Amino acid sequence: MHRYIALILVLLFVSGCALKQPSKSFDEARLDSLLLEATFLESQKLYDLANQYYKQVYDLTNEPIILQKMINNSYLANRLDEAISLAQEGIKKYPKNKKFYEQLSSIYFAKKEYDKAAQYIQKAIQLAPEAKDYEFLGSIYLAQKRYQLALKYYKSAYALQPSQKSVNTIAYIMFFYLEKQKEAIAYLETHTRIYGCQKSVCHTLASFYSLLNDIDGLISVYKRLYENYHEVPYAQKVAQLYIYQKEYEKAKRWAKKVDDKELLLSIYKLQKDFDKAYEVAMQLYKEKKDPKFLAQAAIFEFEGAKVKDRKLLRSVASKLEKAIKKDRDPIYLNYLGYLYIDYDIDITRGVKLVEEALQKEPDSPYYLDSLAWGYYKLGKCKEALKLIKKVYYDLHFQDDEIQLHLREISKCAKEID
Repeated sequence: MHRYIALILVLLFVSGCALKQPSKSFDEARLDSLLLEATFLESQKLYDLANQYYKQVYDLTNEPIILQKMINNSYLANRLDEAISLAQEGIKKYPKNKKFYEQLSSIYFAKKEYDKAAQYIQKAIQLAPEAKDYEFLGSIYLAQKRYQLALKYYKSAYALQPSQKSVNTIAYIMFFYLEKQKEAIAYLETHTRIYGCQKSVCHTLASFYSLLNDIDGLISVYKRLYENYHEVPYAQKVAQLYIYQKEYEKAKRWAKKVDDKELLLSIYKLQKDFDKAYEVAMQLYKEKKDPKFLAQAAIFEFEGAKVKDRKLLRSVASKLEKAIKKDRDPIYLNYLGYLYIDYDIDITRGVKLVEEALQKEPDSPYYLDSLAWGYYKLGKCKEALKLIKKVYYDLHFQDDEIQLHLREISKCAKEID
């Protein structure tokens, strides 16, 4: 019922407008009515029904645009043979109207009859060459895996109307199908010099440089993207790539450019610049109130200190205790626990913290070593020996500190025996 209400409302609007104009003839009024019904049915995706009304309009007018609407609706209704018949009728009646050739080509393409599709789009090009027709011809040859021909016609399209889509397709064909990686990159680079670093083109360029592991090329592209669009992720990419190259000063400049403190913090950590890392971590904690930054600041404070005195230990432990009230990350639990154990501050609490960390990551060699050292400090040397042997022999963690722990714990276990 609602479809008729909608149509009546449209008709009322049309008739309201008609009051201000000379009255229409009967045929004009009928055409209006047929077109309104056809358009409404089309909007409801009732393409076959819409075509019944368009057919009446076409019989009255012989307008090619109506026939083209019918072809399109038959195509959308998946009546491809019917669409072909209508398109051929259009070519016969209007041989200079290229739209019918384009439509027929598209239908044959949908049927995967690529030679016929190519034949009709070439006829359309002969009538009036357009970039979109050259692109379509290129896509036909691409579907046939005739890559050289596809490239030829995409280049023709690009010559007529340079576009991001066509230059990207040209580059993809060169890069992936014709093994002309350098030529593909050169094509894209030339486009960016003429038309600027458009997003889709520069993203394609970045993906190619990434596949070739060309870090300098990647940096160059992301710098241009940032200069064009001033979007933070592009600057972050530049900084991350400089980190990969271990050019930390350049990385820091780019992190500072967009005030990315977390990225800056990661760079200071990599450089083992604990004093700067402490400053940034505390700034982040004040800004975001995230306990992980307080915990990290405590770790940097300890690692960066030249003298590990009681005052420092109290400051570090206080920060970590505050942090783990809200963030029970096993890294922070183990760090604080080992601090309590190694410096004989509160060995029992230290062991409990490490045991909690191990509940979350039971096979961590670092946490197992901490627990072994805690047991050793509590005089449980046999239990400690089992743990440290697992770390050293089974998990193959054999750094200087673990070797020291193994020696001390083994000695203690022998003395007990």
